[in-house]
Amino acid sequence: MGLSCGARTLKFSLFIFNLVFLICGFVCLCIGTWLILDKYAVDNLAAATAKVKGYENDDGLRDLATKPAAVRQIGYLLLFGGCIVIIVAFLGCCGAAKEWRPLLCCYGTCLMIILATEIAAAIYASLHSHVFEKDFREILHASLKMYNGTDTQVTKDHDDILVKTAWDKIMMEKQCCGVDSKLGEFNESGWYSLMQGRFQFPPACCPLKKNGKLMANCPTIQRYGTGCYEKIRESVQELSSHFKVVMWTAIFIALIQGFGIAVAFCLCNSINGDEYY
Repeated sequence: MGLSCGARTLKFSLFIFNLVFLICGFVCLCIGTWLILDKYAVDNLAAATAKVKGYENDDGLRDLATKPAAVRQIGYLLLFGGCIVIIVAFLGCCGAAKEWRPLLCCYGTCLMIILATEIAAAIYASLHSHVFEKDFREILHASLKMYNGTDTQVTKDHDDILVKTAWDKIMMEKQCCGVDSKLGEFNESGWYSLMQGRFQFPPACCPLKKNGKLMANCPTIQRYGTGCYEKIRESVQELSSHFKVVMWTAIFIALIQGFGIAVAFCLCNSINGDEYY
């Protein structure tokens, strides 16, 4: 006995639904492979984007192009995600087309596992989000202890040089000083020992000179009055709107997965009922 009209509608919907995701999976697979194998992939993408938009600068992509390890990790993530999407979507397509209950049950189970993992990850992130905010100030204070006094001791204190460079970049770009712009924050750093306590704040804590260069020394009264902790918090808050977009996208994807689970098991039930009669 054939499927009812409603069951046929579910079958067609499930097939189209998974066919779209199957195509998306192959796209992710191709992009991931491209990012892994072609070290100039992001450079080419930045050039193409700039050409389409009509301007040369695309700071986001250009900055990403300078981080080959990050690009490779994104490529592996897309490759792994694409493989999962292809496998699950293939189960859904074949199960719907062939009206085979084992494939449909396997497809629905896979979606349930993925959905449960996403929900667990979201709950874990929400429960532990306060930990980062609580400890972030302490992490910044700890990193100041590695703030070295010179850029010439690369072979001796390579990690300290990296920390100094990062802090100088943050303080100059965000126009802030230390963690809270308070006296004594740099007292345990290599820079303070090098200065023998003559200055409380490094040159990056003060505004640049008219020629765009740092002052030789930063007087306490001329330092930036705002700490970098507050500046970083403001930047994070500005990203909250983007986070909301990600959150609503995740909710939309979860609803789609719930729809797929419901349709798969409803179709399984219809096939089972028809076989029984």
